[in-house]
Amino acid sequence: MPANMHVNWKTDTTQPILFLNRAHWHGLHLKHCRATPGTLLDFVPDHHEINMTLEGAVRISKQSAGGLIMRYSEGADRMCLTSAGQAFSADWDIEYEYLSLNLEPDYVLQTAMENRFSPGFELAEDFSGSDPLIQHIGYALLKESQAENPSGSLYADSLTQSLTLHLLKNYSTASYVTENLNGGLPAYKLNKVTDFINDKLDQDLSLAELATVAGLSRFHFSRAFRRSTGMTPLQYLMRQRIERAKELLKNRDLPLVEVGLLTGFKNQSHFTTFFRKFTNLTPRAWRELKLA
Repeated sequence: MPANMHVNWKTDTTQPILFLNRAHWHGLHLKHCRATPGTLLDFVPDHHEINMTLEGAVRISKQSAGGLIMRYSEGADRMCLTSAGQAFSADWDIEYEYLSLNLEPDYVLQTAMENRFSPGFELAEDFSGSDPLIQHIGYALLKESQAENPSGSLYADSLTQSLTLHLLKNYSTASYVTENLNGGLPAYKLNKVTDFINDKLDQDLSLAELATVAGLSRFHFSRAFRRSTGMTPLQYLMRQRIERAKELLKNRDLPLVEVGLLTGFKNQSHFTTFFRKFTNLTPRAWRELKLA
């Protein structure tokens, strides 16, 4: 449901929203909400919306291009895809919990252009479907939004990109022009990107930044980088952070929290969690073992 749904939302209670959590990444807005029974009057979203019912059920109504009123019932594990500009209304009789993924139209269009989809496409609306991949991406983004130690922009960017490409290939009128994507990055571009990453290990790098350094679209960069290194950009970034941390840990006088901050981890807990994931040791244990 839209972020400003309370403007057109009628309920019998003065506090219709029981909880509301939001997150935003490049191109995508996430909202997780639970609401008391109510009615959402006609609403025209300015984003492409994917609404996933987590608990309860909702009835959705929209007007077709021919003027017919079409009604759908959506229960748990079902999704509703509404393209920007398509009016709809909804009502629900019991408490309703949902996850909403709102994609910015300009981001979807840019992704389509970068990936050689035909221009002038439209998203095909789906008001009663179930899609395991969309569900998986939605839950992954929800978990990332709630994580005490989130994985960072590269992770969310990759999920958003995968979601957008899935919609373009399976829920749009766009045709796709296949390309030969067998090659990786040229050596000079790979060196340029890895040098950029290693110079900015303490920063929350985005996929768009790295793609710009390589002079490629986000999608082509991700594919080419993985072919060249055997790793995703996020995997490479995390590996380099851990390797840099190992070097810094050799200086016994450098506090552990400072080592974490210098290598891009938000706090000591974040640093310890990822360091143990890569080495099976905490930073403190690794330092004591190496400097014994």
